[in-house]
Amino acid sequence: MTWHTPSGDRILLGREAELIRQSISTMADELISCRETDESPWEYGVTLFDELSWQQQLAMLDLLANGLLESTRETVELTGINEAGVAAVYQNVSQQIELEIELETVSPPEVRYQWRAAALNAYLESEVIGASRQADRLVRERLTLQSTEDSAVEDLRQECAELERWQWLVECLADRILWDRDFDLVEEMIDAPPERAAAMRAALGITPGYYTAIAPDPTETQIDTLFDSLQKLTRSKPR
Repeated sequence: MTWHTPSGDRILLGREAELIRQSISTMADELISCRETDESPWEYGVTLFDELSWQQQLAMLDLLANGLLESTRETVELTGINEAGVAAVYQNVSQQIELEIELETVSPPEVRYQWRAAALNAYLESEVIGASRQADRLVRERLTLQSTEDSAVEDLRQECAELERWQWLVECLADRILWDRDFDLVEEMIDAPPERAAAMRAALGITPGYYTAIAPDPTETQIDTLFDSLQKLTRSKPR
């Protein structure tokens, strides 16, 4: 599949793809633990994704890996659950960086800066496939934002232990894929009276089915196939 990003329909390439493969692989490993222990899935601070069962999260990760890493003529539908899944993948990167900083003094040198280096390299390389370069207002605004980001990251090094700076960098990477954070408004939309919720959706340009789209719910016989698929999709590829 392919993802419909603010800069056009594309998949991730190079270091950007490597970072997301690494993140999705780590999340899949966590789901293997859920399968073995029957514990609840890890939470990433993204409500729509966190509320899913581990089986649904597994199916979502397979869908996202295909959409972000495999090129086809079709694009993944931008529903609340799909975009929340992408946000969770990037949030996992932030959480892994936080853990890496906490354990830095006791970590082996070869993995001490693994996640920070991967995130920084992904930002600096910024490879794009099939991106539209039309000179409209949105693109000009994003180019201005890109210039601001580049200035802020100039002195960032993998040894930096300031978590806030890394969280900001990961958000910048997520912004290259996500148009906005409408999926975070799900609770507000659900609690609002129908008329107000409809008005809010109209004002934000949110389609009626954005919040009601359902995550796939694989059967027990499909679980192994999904784990195998994710292993193949997240396996490191030659550059």
